[in-house]
Amino acid sequence: MDFPVAHENELLGSVLARFVDRHGLRDDKVALDILFGSRNIVPSTLLQGHINLLLERVGHLWSISSEDVISQHTILPVYQSFIEPERYQKVHAELADSVKSHSMLRVGINASSLVFNRYYRYCPVCLREDFQKYAYSYWRRHFQLPGVLVCPKHCCLLIESPFELKPSRRHMFINASDSVLFGSSSVVVVSESKPLIQLSKSITGLLNSNMAYITPNQWSMFYGRLLVEVGLKESRGVQHSEIKYRIEQFWGKEQLGRFGLNIVGDTSWLHSFFRKQRKHFSYLHHLVCLQALFPNYSLKEAIIQASNVRVNFNRKQYFSSNSEKRAEEYRSIWNGLCLQFTALKEIRSTKEGARVYSWLYRFDNAWLSKNLPKRFQNRISSLVDWPKRDRRLVKLLLEIMHRVEGDLYLPRKSTGWFVNQTGESWGIQKHLGKLPLCYSFFSKYSETIEEYQIRRVLAIIVDVINCNEPIPKTYEIERLAGLSKARIREPARIIIRDYVSILSTRTIFREKLKDPKYSWGRKI
Repeated sequence: MDFPVAHENELLGSVLARFVDRHGLRDDKVALDILFGSRNIVPSTLLQGHINLLLERVGHLWSISSEDVISQHTILPVYQSFIEPERYQKVHAELADSVKSHSMLRVGINASSLVFNRYYRYCPVCLREDFQKYAYSYWRRHFQLPGVLVCPKHCCLLIESPFELKPSRRHMFINASDSVLFGSSSVVVVSESKPLIQLSKSITGLLNSNMAYITPNQWSMFYGRLLVEVGLKESRGVQHSEIKYRIEQFWGKEQLGRFGLNIVGDTSWLHSFFRKQRKHFSYLHHLVCLQALFPNYSLKEAIIQASNVRVNFNRKQYFSSNSEKRAEEYRSIWNGLCLQFTALKEIRSTKEGARVYSWLYRFDNAWLSKNLPKRFQNRISSLVDWPKRDRRLVKLLLEIMHRVEGDLYLPRKSTGWFVNQTGESWGIQKHLGKLPLCYSFFSKYSETIEEYQIRRVLAIIVDVINCNEPIPKTYEIERLAGLSKARIREPARIIIRDYVSILSTRTIFREKLKDPKYSWGRKI
């Protein structure tokens, strides 16, 4: 019957955290069950998914579509101009409906060189204004983006909160109002760096705009024209060393390192940026170059002009008066090379092969395309005799199981542990559908976490009995087994509480706590 009102540029996770705090929900799983109807959802700070599940429960209080939630309360819009529309729509659909989202991977965050901050950032002036106006605060989405180091409204440096963007409690919602305990006494530092202020304003403006997608070819032609205008591109090519010098002078090497945009070597991102772009670059790559080299262009203006660039995809036409006469000669040489080598890469790696390929590509392309060597195909999987491999592996696994069956001090005997003991890790876990005997073995003999914890407890008890020593107390067994109240599972807890406590009459010797055999390598 109650749900918070979302503010402009507020992260969706911040809205949910205010709901959880307002209702005094201390159990993360209960909060997830109320909000999404599922306890298995992991909150995401920047790209919260399962939006339709949320709106099914709060839609009567928050009249908004899933599209508007994504565009107004996530960071996805900042990537709209820099990834293909099909991929963007797929991420959009995943955030709205998908059971398992790969949005961080699809938009390139996981593989990006950009440095995302570890902790939530906030503006101390915004924090104070929020409490004066609302008696609470909230997380702004643009403050969490790489490149935003200054509040675009107050021009003061942002402050890191003590709260991690990826907390150790995976299902936890973090309320920005808790930052008042740490931010009330923060010193407001006004930034004197005009480039950083302009950068923050540009990123915030991009986040709140609906800009067109620009292809890498359009960006290449757009920047090529700008380089000619400022004298950084001539008939000899692009002056990469001068571009590098200007950008490092404008931003400083230290600041570029904070962004994750270090310029190292002759084949850095900057070199690729001003050649023919063959991949997408992020908003921060473009802003760093525009502000340093073309200050008269904002990112919005650059996107608008680049969208009007018409790319001609027609292949360059070559002409030679002797091409028809010499075609048979080159075709004959090419057929001989195809008999000598099996792959196109091998042919082109030779001087003669590169020369003949270049001529045929220019003057006899139609014939060449029909007479290329067959592409190499990895047929390892299709050549494997899976039934035979299944029988051999399961025999090896049974030998390993019988050999270690009586050892109570081993690490957890999981599927991965058994696979590592075979010494043949390729194609087992990923192809269990083709290995039914191995699958049955793992289903029967792989240890669960509960079984592993029970074995650790029993190892201590068996050792005490064999040494004719008194049964330890329950808390001593937990310490020796490396089990805490947070990690211990119910079966192990029942054994310690209901059975061991009955037998325990005296305390164990304190020296046993120092025995290295009980330093369990993998605590669960």
